[in-house]
Amino acid sequence: MAFNFMRGRQMIIHDPRLNNPKTSPPTPLRPPAAMNVWTVTTGDKAEHIIGWAAEVAKGKSGTDKLDALHFMAHGSIGGIQIGNDGLSWKNVDLFKKLNGYIKGAIIFFSCQVGGEQANHSASYALTFGSAVAAYAQCKVLTCKVNQIYSWTPGVNIIDFGEFENVVYVYTPKGDSKMLNYNDKSTVDLNTIIFG
Repeated sequence: MAFNFMRGRQMIIHDPRLNNPKTSPPTPLRPPAAMNVWTVTTGDKAEHIIGWAAEVAKGKSGTDKLDALHFMAHGSIGGIQIGNDGLSWKNVDLFKKLNGYIKGAIIFFSCQVGGEQANHSASYALTFGSAVAAYAQCKVLTCKVNQIYSWTPGVNIIDFGEFENVVYVYTPKGDSKMLNYNDKSTVDLNTIIFG
């Protein structure tokens, strides 16, 4: 992926179950470097995960903001497998802890999180991505279908390459935009985040 995770103030939250299935047992893959990279444990609660992301976002001054918060975890329609209890409709209100602390976007590099949008019109606002955007008051990016990731043997750093199929970008106002549906609507994370 030709995206610089080191630019600005970006945080990656990574679930260790996103791994290399070709080893036995599967080897956890590391995310790329960013200002802050946190591989959660399978015992971390969702409230702790979002609470800590808010603390990192605030910084030492208490008034800083993150340019982007990236989630790298397995996903399904309307949520992701992260930590002990995951993030989904059952706890989407936790994202209000991030309200005012994300300048650019929250990006879910997770399979199918945006799949619920696919069953409705582009203006349908009752999706996990639009709810996260409303609570966190920032843009949110979700993927419609399974995403393919790769890694370099011996390095084990996750590389998501280009997004597969349709991607939805939500705004805090309830607007949504569909990207990656043709050659002219590609996903440009630099513009989405740093705009």
